[in-house]
Amino acid sequence: MRELFHDLSVYSRETRQREQRAQILAMIGLLGAAFTGLFLVLSQLTGQVLASIGVGGLILMAAAAAGAGLGFLFSVPRVLSVGTTGVGSRSSVPSRLMGSNTNLERISEWLTTMIVGVGLSQLTSIGEGMRSFTSFLKAQGPSATIAMAGPFILVVGFVSGFIFLYLYTRLLLSPLFLHVEKLMSYVGDEENSEDSGEIKRIAERLATKRRSSHLRAIADSERLTFEQTMQVLSALLYEENGYREVVAVGRKLKDTHASEMASYWFIMAAAHGQWFSAIKETGSEEEKDEIRQAVLDASRRAVARDPQYKRYLAELTRERAKDNDLKDFAGDKEFLRIIRSGG
Repeated sequence: MRELFHDLSVYSRETRQREQRAQILAMIGLLGAAFTGLFLVLSQLTGQVLASIGVGGLILMAAAAAGAGLGFLFSVPRVLSVGTTGVGSRSSVPSRLMGSNTNLERISEWLTTMIVGVGLSQLTSIGEGMRSFTSFLKAQGPSATIAMAGPFILVVGFVSGFIFLYLYTRLLLSPLFLHVEKLMSYVGDEENSEDSGEIKRIAERLATKRRSSHLRAIADSERLTFEQTMQVLSALLYEENGYREVVAVGRKLKDTHASEMASYWFIMAAAHGQWFSAIKETGSEEEKDEIRQAVLDASRRAVARDPQYKRYLAELTRERAKDNDLKDFAGDKEFLRIIRSGG
């Protein structure tokens, strides 16, 4: 729970994963460049075996790079403009003042259409091209073996590069595109003017206790956003009996733009989960059922606004996890149905 907001003292698990995905791709690029340089050096040696390895490696790296570039073009996600309406009597959420630059998407669409069209019209010349490539390697290559294996290396490299970057973009880079879109969205950036004084006092108290520069900046800021409010409530949740204060403040925010944020309902679910654990042994059945329903309602609303919160909620049910606010709901059938199907 505390790790969800990377602007606090620790980075969130999701943020670390995004950074790791970008770092892995950068490392692969650097390794590819390094191996290309190595193969280039080997191809210039006089030894037939080493020169053949160098030439084969260059063919593989060139084909993989071409395939990877094509795989990326085919898998670039599209940005869709979707309007959202407010909840209840509130007006629609204001439209964004800044949109994404979709030039890459347009180029991707144009190039893929052109490549597919030209490729289909040139299918009959593939065999002739491979024969020409083989003849070139026989004339220039260091050995007959590399001439025979060259076309095979070319195809393997191209297909491998295409599949790798296509899947990498679809499965790992697309969430990065989505994250940027969320950062540019308007929800969460609205000013919280109704409870700003109370939130700033809480932020100041926590900043003094934890010596947190981030919380101090929130306490001293002139304009308090709902995103900053969520960060303060997230920090407050792990103070002694902080869940009660979070619930009290959260109820005041229920009729504001905060209710449009999945993180708000996530925090409310965690706070009520802590409350449920505190009264599990001493509370009445009526009280426990009321708090349980609050957990289920908040979880359902969080998932409805962002399906990724199914995973976040599931992580809070682990008994031995650092943040196990919902550990008592690990066997709750209705809760499990929410985090598995969203219903």
